[in-house]
Amino acid sequence: AYYARFYPGLAADAEENVTVVLGATEGFACSLRSVCAPGDRVVFFEPFHELYPSQCKLWHLSPQAVTLREDAFSGEWKFDIAELERALRGARALLLNTPHNPTGKVFKQSELETIANLCVRHDVICVTDEIYEHIVFD
Repeated sequence: AYYARFYPGLAADAEENVTVVLGATEGFACSLRSVCAPGDRVVFFEPFHELYPSQCKLWHLSPQAVTLREDAFSGEWKFDIAELERALRGARALLLNTPHNPTGKVFKQSELETIANLCVRHDVICVTDEIYEHIVFD
Protein backbone atom coordinates (compact mmCIF):
# COMPACT_ATOMS: atom_id res chain seq x y z
CA ALA A 1 0.00 0.00 0.00
CA TYR A 2 2.89 2.37 0.79
CA TYR A 3 4.37 2.14 -2.70
CA ALA A 4 0.99 2.10 -4.45
CA ARG A 5 0.71 5.85 -3.86
CA PHE A 6 3.97 6.42 -5.77
CA TYR A 7 3.13 3.99 -8.60
CA PRO A 8 -0.59 4.12 -9.33
CA GLY A 9 -1.64 1.46 -11.78
CA LEU A 10 1.31 -0.83 -11.05
CA ALA A 11 -0.14 -4.22 -10.19
CA ALA A 12 1.94 -5.85 -7.46
CA ASP A 13 1.41 -9.60 -7.28
CA ALA A 14 3.39 -11.49 -4.64
CA GLU A 15 3.27 -14.66 -6.75
CA GLU A 16 4.44 -13.03 -9.99
CA ASN A 17 6.49 -9.85 -9.56
CA VAL A 18 7.49 -9.11 -5.96
CA THR A 19 10.73 -10.15 -4.24
CA VAL A 20 11.24 -9.30 -0.59
CA VAL A 21 14.84 -8.62 0.42
CA LEU A 22 16.70 -7.40 3.48
CA GLY A 23 18.07 -4.19 2.02
CA ALA A 24 19.37 -2.70 -1.21
CA THR A 25 22.56 -4.79 -1.34
CA GLU A 26 20.64 -8.06 -1.22
CA GLY A 27 18.09 -6.78 -3.73
CA PHE A 28 20.85 -5.73 -6.06
CA ALA A 29 22.55 -9.14 -5.74
CA CYS A 30 19.26 -10.91 -6.47
CA SER A 31 18.70 -8.75 -9.55
CA LEU A 32 22.16 -9.38 -10.97
CA ARG A 33 22.05 -13.08 -10.25
CA SER A 34 18.63 -13.49 -11.84
CA VAL A 35 19.35 -11.66 -15.12
CA CYS A 36 23.06 -12.41 -15.65
CA ALA A 37 25.26 -15.45 -16.05
CA PRO A 38 28.97 -15.76 -15.23
CA GLY A 39 31.00 -13.94 -17.88
CA ASP A 40 28.25 -11.46 -18.80
CA ARG A 41 29.26 -7.83 -19.08
CA VAL A 42 27.55 -5.28 -16.84
CA VAL A 43 27.77 -1.56 -17.62
CA PHE A 44 27.41 1.31 -15.16
CA PHE A 45 28.31 4.98 -14.92
CA GLU A 46 31.41 6.20 -13.08
CA PRO A 47 32.03 7.59 -10.59
CA PHE A 48 30.08 4.73 -9.04
CA HIS A 49 29.04 3.24 -5.74
CA GLU A 50 31.59 0.65 -4.62
CA LEU A 51 28.83 -1.98 -4.59
CA TYR A 52 28.64 -2.18 -8.39
CA PRO A 53 32.05 -3.65 -9.29
CA SER A 54 32.23 -5.78 -6.15
CA GLN A 55 28.84 -7.39 -6.84
CA CYS A 56 29.90 -8.01 -10.44
CA LYS A 57 33.05 -9.77 -9.26
CA LEU A 58 31.09 -11.81 -6.71
CA TRP A 59 28.91 -13.24 -9.50
CA HIS A 60 31.82 -13.57 -11.99
CA LEU A 61 30.49 -10.79 -14.20
CA SER A 62 32.61 -8.39 -16.21
CA PRO A 63 32.14 -4.78 -15.04
CA GLN A 64 32.52 -1.89 -17.49
CA ALA A 65 32.23 1.77 -16.57
CA VAL A 66 31.06 4.66 -18.74
CA THR A 67 32.40 7.97 -17.49
CA LEU A 68 30.19 10.82 -16.35
CA ARG A 69 32.09 14.05 -16.90
CA GLU A 70 31.39 17.29 -15.10
CA ASP A 71 30.94 20.27 -17.38
CA ALA A 72 33.31 22.96 -16.04
CA PHE A 73 30.94 25.78 -16.97
CA SER A 74 27.53 24.44 -15.91
CA GLY A 75 28.62 21.92 -13.26
CA GLU A 76 26.31 19.39 -14.91
CA TRP A 77 27.40 15.76 -15.15
CA LYS A 78 27.11 14.38 -18.70
CA PHE A 79 27.85 11.14 -20.51
CA ASP A 80 28.99 10.54 -24.06
CA ILE A 81 26.25 8.72 -25.99
CA ALA A 82 28.75 7.05 -28.33
CA GLU A 83 30.77 5.77 -25.35
CA LEU A 84 27.62 4.34 -23.76
CA GLU A 85 26.57 2.68 -27.00
CA ARG A 86 30.00 1.07 -27.44
CA ALA A 87 29.83 -0.24 -23.87
CA LEU A 88 26.33 -1.67 -24.35
CA ARG A 89 27.23 -3.67 -27.46
CA GLY A 90 27.34 -7.26 -26.24
CA ALA A 91 26.53 -6.36 -22.62
CA ARG A 92 23.82 -8.12 -20.64
CA ALA A 93 22.83 -5.38 -18.17
CA LEU A 94 23.09 -1.68 -17.45
CA LEU A 95 22.97 -0.50 -13.84
CA LEU A 96 21.30 2.91 -13.62
CA ASN A 97 21.14 5.04 -10.48
CA THR A 98 19.17 8.29 -10.53
CA PRO A 99 19.67 10.45 -8.62
CA HIS A 100 23.16 9.19 -9.21
CA ASN A 101 25.45 8.26 -6.32
CA PRO A 102 27.92 9.88 -5.71
CA THR A 103 27.41 12.86 -8.07
CA GLY A 104 23.77 13.65 -7.29
CA LYS A 105 23.01 13.86 -11.03
CA VAL A 106 19.34 13.49 -11.85
CA PHE A 107 19.16 12.13 -15.38
CA LYS A 108 16.96 14.23 -17.65
CA GLN A 109 13.95 12.69 -19.40
CA SER A 110 15.77 12.98 -22.74
CA GLU A 111 18.81 11.17 -21.30
CA LEU A 112 16.63 8.40 -19.89
CA GLU A 113 14.92 8.03 -23.27
CA THR A 114 18.33 7.77 -24.98
CA ILE A 115 19.47 5.17 -22.45
CA ALA A 116 16.24 3.20 -22.88
CA ASN A 117 16.51 3.27 -26.68
CA LEU A 118 20.12 2.06 -26.55
CA CYS A 119 19.18 -0.74 -24.16
CA VAL A 120 16.40 -1.87 -26.51
CA ARG A 121 18.67 -1.61 -29.55
CA HIS A 122 21.36 -3.78 -27.93
CA ASP A 123 19.02 -6.11 -25.99
CA VAL A 124 20.39 -4.95 -22.63
CA ILE A 125 18.41 -5.24 -19.41
CA CYS A 126 18.38 -2.02 -17.40
CA VAL A 127 18.55 -2.66 -13.65
CA THR A 128 17.58 0.52 -11.84
CA ASP A 129 18.96 1.35 -8.43
CA GLU A 130 16.30 3.74 -7.16
CA ILE A 131 17.29 4.05 -3.53
CA TYR A 132 17.33 7.86 -3.81
CA GLU A 133 14.33 8.29 -6.12
CA HIS A 134 12.32 10.35 -3.62
CA ILE A 135 15.26 12.56 -2.62
CA VAL A 136 15.32 15.10 -5.43
CA PHE A 137 15.79 18.80 -4.81
CA ASP A 138 14.77 21.38 -7.39
